[in-house]
Amino acid sequence: MTSLKKPLLFVIILSGLLFAITWVKSNNTQPAPDISFSDVDGKQHSLSNYANQPILMIFWATDCPGCVQEMPELNALYRDYADKGLAMIGVAMSHDTPEHINAMRQQRQLPYTLTWDQNDEIATAFNRVRVTPTHFLIAPNGEIVMRKIGTLNFEHLREKIDSILLAPA
Repeated sequence: MTSLKKPLLFVIILSGLLFAITWVKSNNTQPAPDISFSDVDGKQHSLSNYANQPILMIFWATDCPGCVQEMPELNALYRDYADKGLAMIGVAMSHDTPEHINAMRQQRQLPYTLTWDQNDEIATAFNRVRVTPTHFLIAPNGEIVMRKIGTLNFEHLREKIDSILLAPA
């Protein structure tokens, strides 16, 4: 019986590894979940409210150095693309507090929509986001076209947004 355990374990590990590689390399898009949430000002939102426009979802935390580092670039991105239809939603992780989120919003002059994922519902809906920063770019048709864990390459992101905005509906 023990002679079968090692080969079986090897097959299970190899299968899992192949699945992970295929999943990571896959260019298949998946639809964004239709979540609903309140922003930090109490206004209700649903991703379906943003139909036919691209959305950049930013999972962040006030204690995340990479998150804070990219905020000036995110502000510039918002200034450059909000009038062209890009919606930006900053999702503060559950371990943050409304006080810290609002202090960061004021200190860093964050112009885009912010929400506090108090019960991890949004993070769970987006494949259990646990690492910050994590970004999702959602095309106007509701498909997730980019997922980036870690700080962004803003030149690449701008190219991706430009291609989405220029694509026929």
